[in-house]
Amino acid sequence: MALRRLACLMMALILVGLTYILLTTERSASKWEMTSKQTEDQRGTLEKHVKQERNPESVVEPPKTHSAEERNPESAVELPKTHSAQERNPESAVELPKSHSAQERNPESVVELPKSHSVQERNPESVIGSPKKRDPEPIDPMNPLKGYVGVPDESKQLNMSCGVCAFVTGSGRMLNYKAGNEIDQADCVIRMNEGPVVGYEEHVGSKTTLRVMCFQTIYMVPTNATIFAGKSTLLAWGPLRDMDTEKGKAYQKLKELQISYPDLDVYKLTEDRMRYAESVFVKETGRPWKDSGTWLSTGWWTMMVAMEICDVIKVYGMTSGDFCKNHPNDQTFYHYFTGSKYRMEDYRECQYQKREQNARGGSHRFLTEKAIFARWAPLNNITFLHPSWNP
Repeated sequence: MALRRLACLMMALILVGLTYILLTTERSASKWEMTSKQTEDQRGTLEKHVKQERNPESVVEPPKTHSAEERNPESAVELPKTHSAQERNPESAVELPKSHSAQERNPESVVELPKSHSVQERNPESVIGSPKKRDPEPIDPMNPLKGYVGVPDESKQLNMSCGVCAFVTGSGRMLNYKAGNEIDQADCVIRMNEGPVVGYEEHVGSKTTLRVMCFQTIYMVPTNATIFAGKSTLLAWGPLRDMDTEKGKAYQKLKELQISYPDLDVYKLTEDRMRYAESVFVKETGRPWKDSGTWLSTGWWTMMVAMEICDVIKVYGMTSGDFCKNHPNDQTFYHYFTGSKYRMEDYRECQYQKREQNARGGSHRFLTEKAIFARWAPLNNITFLHPSWNP
């Protein structure tokens, strides 16, 4: 009986132990499955961050450093190439400017640079240039033609600009050369006083752009003189008493000329312009103008305006300051024509210039002026021709 109880107890204990083992095993298996699932979830999350296993449809791919041939042409933005223009796609690439010659350019797309034409082809309203550097300094760097005013309308200012100028003197030496065609090739031809053209074309040319005239010459030359005919500009200089708008004798004659010749543009120098030119002479010589006894010549006033309007000045018929000293027997006439005041043969150039240079006062200092022109020559593109000489 006792044995049976003991056996039953043993069986009960064995069943309890087996039950415990089964419960423990099942719980461990469940826990392992949960852990495995969590591990897989974590692995899946990590895999999403691995570049090699990304989904190309859901992930934005960063730019690659592969060549253009390896890229996906539908999804990648192509970087600019450094290939030549021949390798580019003409429909998608913007072509860089070419350094081809003007003949190869497209004439409709190329902006042509301004040309360096003569004054007749320049457009003064469209070209704004920096003030021209000069020696002597202009009366006004921003308005170098200040002081050349119209007659009778003084609100009008001389507006002239030339490339190459032929500055033709009245010297009798002009008859030694047949420079007429050469002179007429200049953009502008500048003459002095009553130097005629008709009958002397072979030597002095036939073209006149600007004529600079002394107040005394204005008195003497008749109103119907041929030098006033045609399209040209007349610029007159003189002291206030002669150029006064009310009583000036020369000024009244200028008004008559303006009325008689509609194609003639008449201008005069203002008092400020006269004083400026005189101050330049004083600065060059170092002597007060009045003390020097100088009466500036028409050649001086002509050179002053030529430097204002011309890029290049070619002076015809002016000798150097030492020419007469080196040629004491020279008999060339002072003018190539017979003027209103005197005959051509009345004056020999060398003799006249020497007499004026040595006079005490009220005379022209031709040799001094020539020495100043020689100093200005390399600074203002001035050359001397017929006879030719270098400063």
